[in-house]
Amino acid sequence: MRLLPLLFAAAVLAPAAIAQKAADVLVKKDGARVRGLEITEFLLSGVRAKRAGGDLEVPAHQVMAIEWSNLPDAFLVGRAAMERGDFRHAVQMFGEAIGQSTRPLVKADAEFFLIKAAVSSIGTDKNAAATAAARAKAWLQGNPNHWRTPEAMLLAGRAERLAGTGGAAAGTLRELDERAAREGFGAIWSARAKSELALTLLADGKAAEARSAFQAAGSAADAALGTPSPDDAELRALKTAARVGEGETYLGERDYDRAENFFRSLIAGGQPELVAAGHAGEGEAIFLAAVASDRADDFRRAQLALAKASVLDATSGEASAKANYYLGRCMLALGPEREGDAFKTRANAYFQAVISGYPASPWAAAAKAELAK
Repeated sequence: MRLLPLLFAAAVLAPAAIAQKAADVLVKKDGARVRGLEITEFLLSGVRAKRAGGDLEVPAHQVMAIEWSNLPDAFLVGRAAMERGDFRHAVQMFGEAIGQSTRPLVKADAEFFLIKAAVSSIGTDKNAAATAAARAKAWLQGNPNHWRTPEAMLLAGRAERLAGTGGAAAGTLRELDERAAREGFGAIWSARAKSELALTLLADGKAAEARSAFQAAGSAADAALGTPSPDDAELRALKTAARVGEGETYLGERDYDRAENFFRSLIAGGQPELVAAGHAGEGEAIFLAAVASDRADDFRRAQLALAKASVLDATSGEASAKANYYLGRCMLALGPEREGDAFKTRANAYFQAVISGYPASPWAAAAKAELAK
């Protein structure tokens, strides 16, 4: 007689057991979520998985993210830390997740996100940059044909630039650009590689070469925008950054008048995505010229341009990050005689606004350096 209750219990529990069996989820760039998967393989061409009804492969250019089943707690904490801009904590958590992961694909993903967080946390620390670059290169050796390989190459090049090894960075980024065309990574990767290469050349003091590279990046983004894709918002941002980068090459050459005129031309062009960036660049050019020539009155002109940038920036936030950083620098340059005894507190408030509001921006690293002085 005890058999019937046992069979009844089994019948009740079986559906619950099936419901509790976790599965991976693939998130596509168009917002669609492919559920009920067991991710089995990562390739340059895409992501392979098993599911009821048969196997499938989703092309790499359609993949936004993977949501793993039964993730280690440290992995989840690491992702949350990245989302709020706490990159150092994220590095620590992903390090723990690597040791806790039992699935090789999850372990490789934890290693990748550790690298991504490490690159975002570099700031001005060249030793940290060199370590991040070495980690990225090691990951690439172990995962040469992963769907994340293009992004890992971009991160490696960025880390090498921040480590001060411009030649190595340029080589990595040119390889990424070549592979993007040869192996069909997608037009977005060519635009990303060219943009990062331009930043590398500018950091290396090669302003004229950087200017050509920024122009090439803008053209690549423009060409990619000819075919509608989920990457269009990023491509527009890259195009804007390339135009701003052209102006910054004149700053690199210390041709402040030409830089100021260039950024004014962006304002006069009336394109909404460039107007705020134009004001921020104009303010930066005026500020740097004032420092070079010791013209204290020009700091007020710089403040006006930077304030306009902060108010008008309704797109990426990069103009606001730059504007707030230089508004803080203006406060310090004007000093107590012109800004009162609280000048440094007010300057630090601007720097803190950059750090908290735009943690992934390169201006956040510059703001942290100012706060540390």
